[in-house]
Amino acid sequence: MKEKLIDILKMLSVVIVVTFMISIPYLNFNPIFADDISYHTNRIISTYEELKAGHFPVLIHPKLLDGFGYAGPLFYPELFIYIPAILMFLGFNFLTSYKMLTIITTFFTILITYFSANHIFKKKNIAWTIALLYSTAFYRITDIYQRGAIGEVLAIVFLPLVLAGLYEIIYGENKKWWIICFGIFGVANSHILSLAMIVIIILILCLINVVKIFKDKKRLINLVLAGVVSILLICSFVLPYLEQSNNDKFNVDEKIWAPEFVQENSLSLKQMINNQIYVGDSYKGMGVLLLILPLFIFKCKNKDNETKFSKQLFVIGFISLLITSSLFPWKEICTKYRDLTTIQFPYRLNIITTLLFSFVSGYSICNLFNNKEEFNYIIYIGIVLISIGLIADVNPNIRNYVEEDILNLAPVGNGEYTPYALVKTDKNVHNINSNEKIEFKKESSKLVFNYKDSENEMIIHIPLAYYKGYVAYINEENGSKTELLVSEDEKTKNIIVSSDKIINGEITVEYKMTFIQIIGYVITYLTLFILICYIIYKKIREKNLDKIKN
Repeated sequence: MKEKLIDILKMLSVVIVVTFMISIPYLNFNPIFADDISYHTNRIISTYEELKAGHFPVLIHPKLLDGFGYAGPLFYPELFIYIPAILMFLGFNFLTSYKMLTIITTFFTILITYFSANHIFKKKNIAWTIALLYSTAFYRITDIYQRGAIGEVLAIVFLPLVLAGLYEIIYGENKKWWIICFGIFGVANSHILSLAMIVIIILILCLINVVKIFKDKKRLINLVLAGVVSILLICSFVLPYLEQSNNDKFNVDEKIWAPEFVQENSLSLKQMINNQIYVGDSYKGMGVLLLILPLFIFKCKNKDNETKFSKQLFVIGFISLLITSSLFPWKEICTKYRDLTTIQFPYRLNIITTLLFSFVSGYSICNLFNNKEEFNYIIYIGIVLISIGLIADVNPNIRNYVEEDILNLAPVGNGEYTPYALVKTDKNVHNINSNEKIEFKKESSKLVFNYKDSENEMIIHIPLAYYKGYVAYINEENGSKTELLVSEDEKTKNIIVSSDKIINGEITVEYKMTFIQIIGYVITYLTLFILICYIIYKKIREKNLDKIKN
């Protein structure tokens, strides 16, 4: 026990030191800037305010969209945004909370990658090399400090678990099939596009190993089981997302990017190998290190499962890299299949290439030096020195923004999840037939007003963007509530409250979870509870069997 405790403390010490090294630019209370920081900090503030108002889960950000309310949480995963929101409850401001979130993600990226790599390769030196390469990768650093792509940064934490879980099912002992489920759960609650990409990688790896999978029924059964459990675990996000998407049109659905635009954002060789932050579109590249080191896989002559798996990752990673390049005919393909333009930036695939090449690189170079301890330290020191040089280039506030600039820059990003053709000019509550303004109070996502009009048909305009889930009801004198009809104004995409009866009294309009949303949350967290209980049961059972054997 004492030796295990010492090993754990050593491991945590290394993780903390590397986390500190990577996070140096954010270890202060100064303002910062990154491309998407306005969007994400507004998410943090809105989530904090809604939790403070007693709303959970947070589904609407009521102050955004000029007060018309933005349903970002229904389209963009927000589970981990609760972390900085809770930090705000502890007294930190929104920027410090944002910085702390990135530092936390770095800590867990190193830790989870180490365990995932060690699970596959069973060698600590390989696991540490992969963890260092992956956590200090050029694309990840630019994601944090230049792009402010916190969704991708969060997804990066869990992607190694997906690889470890898939390896366990295809090549491993096939006992811990559930590892991949936690990886999928984490990615799905971080970044939806990363989820789509890693699912494609899973399908490709399964296709490559289809013969091996079908030869062993237990592997096939566990793969199917892992797939079913993973689907159930992401219901809390996917079902509400699908419900809203099928109910209305949003900017993201209607925006068709030009094929030329997509082609322009593919990468030249110069952009790929760029290793300096803030030089042109530097976030597009991979950096030099992870483009050279994977090539050492060809020096590995072993025919074991680890080598086979690593070579498969190399091939997929190379194809992924090729697709991001200007050699790939994006213009021609997007001209023929216009829906593919939604990818916008082919360099998004770098998140997958970084993952795969980090694992291939760590395995390859450790094998190149025959896993000798003295060479391992040279590898670690080399990676750290290169990373220090990269971090030294970081300017955390290159535009010299103050906090107010950050919040007002792009509070809803490009407004991708705004109802298509939303009109935000009419900020009054009024009966459409009379246009007489009605005084109202708005607290959080709840809007309340008194209505009295016996002459006109009740068709009331409400200055809120329409999303499925809004309800309206009149509060009767006896304390009961009578529900009113809520619909969408086809011209403005605002909310309309109506009734075919004469209504007088206090009317409340607020957002409530739909039946589909409730079902999604119940399925996910019941599945998570059952899965954790199953793992605990298996652990206890294995220990008892070991005691009987001994």
